[in-house]
Amino acid sequence: MTAPLTAPVVTAPAGQRPTAALLRALAPDRTASPYPALRRLTEELGAGRPLLAEQPRLRDLLELTAAADPRLFHVMFLHHCMTVGPALDYGAQPADVAALASGTRIGAALMTELGRGNSTAAIRTEARLDRASGDFVLHTPEPGAAKYPPNVADPDTPRLAVVSARLRVDEADHGVFLFLVELRDTHGTAPGVIIRPHPPTTLLPLDYATVRFDRVRVPRHRWLADGAVLTADGRLHDPAGGPDARTRRSLGMSRFACGAVTAGLAAAARAAAALALPHATRRTTAQRGGGERSALDHLDQQRLLFGAAADAYAATVLARRVTAAAWDVPAGGGRGSGPAPEVMRTIALSKVAVSRLADRAVARCRSATGALGFFSENRLVDYQALTTAFQSACGDNRMILLDAARSLAAATPASKHGPASDEDGLTPLFHAHEALLHGELTTRLAAAAAGTDPAAGTDPADAWDEHSRLARALATAHLTRTAADALAAHAADDPLAAELLRAARLDRAVTGSARYLLSGLATPDRIRTWSAALDDIHRRLRHRAEEVVALMDTPPELIGAPIAGPDYIGVLTSD
Repeated sequence: MTAPLTAPVVTAPAGQRPTAALLRALAPDRTASPYPALRRLTEELGAGRPLLAEQPRLRDLLELTAAADPRLFHVMFLHHCMTVGPALDYGAQPADVAALASGTRIGAALMTELGRGNSTAAIRTEARLDRASGDFVLHTPEPGAAKYPPNVADPDTPRLAVVSARLRVDEADHGVFLFLVELRDTHGTAPGVIIRPHPPTTLLPLDYATVRFDRVRVPRHRWLADGAVLTADGRLHDPAGGPDARTRRSLGMSRFACGAVTAGLAAAARAAAALALPHATRRTTAQRGGGERSALDHLDQQRLLFGAAADAYAATVLARRVTAAAWDVPAGGGRGSGPAPEVMRTIALSKVAVSRLADRAVARCRSATGALGFFSENRLVDYQALTTAFQSACGDNRMILLDAARSLAAATPASKHGPASDEDGLTPLFHAHEALLHGELTTRLAAAAAGTDPAAGTDPADAWDEHSRLARALATAHLTRTAADALAAHAADDPLAAELLRAARLDRAVTGSARYLLSGLATPDRIRTWSAALDDIHRRLRHRAEEVVALMDTPPELIGAPIAGPDYIGVLTSD
């Protein structure tokens, strides 16, 4: 874990890590618009430099904002990661980078289109070369190509957005490129930009909108060319290769989001555990035979809350393993190349793993706190909104798993045995399960290709569709195996941290016991042994609850929830 985030400072000289006190000073009201707070934090911490260049500081800031105000986290990561990141990596002009780094312009990312869902490779928005001026004309050719749903409706916030659009020279389609587009300046919305605000939404409420472009002129210098060159006669020389390769390269900007989202969701999960565990310690329950005891004395509450803490800690370990790769920007930008495909797959799958762990951790905390966990003032619903949103945002988890399955099916399967076994025998279990599913999927796909599987047909697309459930199961098994290996390899100097990571691995085996039984990889007795070992950990942790809360590294004053304090009854009943 990082150093504690509670040092009592209010200013942050260059290089100093952000703190809870700084965040409270510059973003005191989580019910207000988050954009002024974003600008103040950017000015205070960035000093005119992109925070992305200082990864530990940016990660700390995003973790703090996720715990304090998920809305602020959302606009922070869109600005610092999804706008500044591509601006640096794909070759924006220094003046535009400086405007974003200073907070003069607030960033946005306009990728997804209304009629295309998560199929960002099928983008229809067009950027046509104007041969006369050398600039581009950005246009929404049909209603389904409207950008949906960026948070850009606030009329008082100047916005400079990264927009994905299909580059066309005459009728030639050169694939999807990225452009910096001024949506709004201090005088109002830019000519040709049509922003339709959405009605207020309940979860993660922001200024969402649908955006269309009516022949918006984009200056040549705001084409994020990424090393590509258009000659005077309209010929394109693109280091990425052809249109498909360029589209993949442009969509690769999602890695900047993954690095931020994993950090933020893990922090939200830690915050949930940090408020729910002390609450369960203080909350009393009546016994059937008379008398009272702490709610956390009950094994069922221990399973929920120490399970949540284990999930949150595991999510943090996995998130921090991918920060460097997700946010890496070579000197001078990528110029047509980005991380290798296997690195991109690891980054995307890490987002799936972390979002699932974080969502389960928050759900467990909400279950343990009962009716109190339902209300926004106690923060858990806000955290759940964040973790729920990113099951689909930043790449839909189901689609990421299906894409990964295609790569896995074409690769050599993982070893059935893996590295040396852990004390619970889980390493060989997870390795064997992935290898088993790999063999089953490739056998069925081969049968379809040979025409011996009438259910799947001979068309490869039909075969994949028929076996999509098995494909996702393979990718999930791969995710489980790689995450468990990463947690087992994590150098946890603190025995308590090691205990939490062991609990996270055991939890995976116990909750997935049905699939291991059906696969013949585990016996009922073995599963009962794992379940008993997990319960033993929970019972031991009961006596170390305060230490577990400290490991969550989330100060109560940052959360600001009544149930996080020692007298929640007094707070909730006072006038």
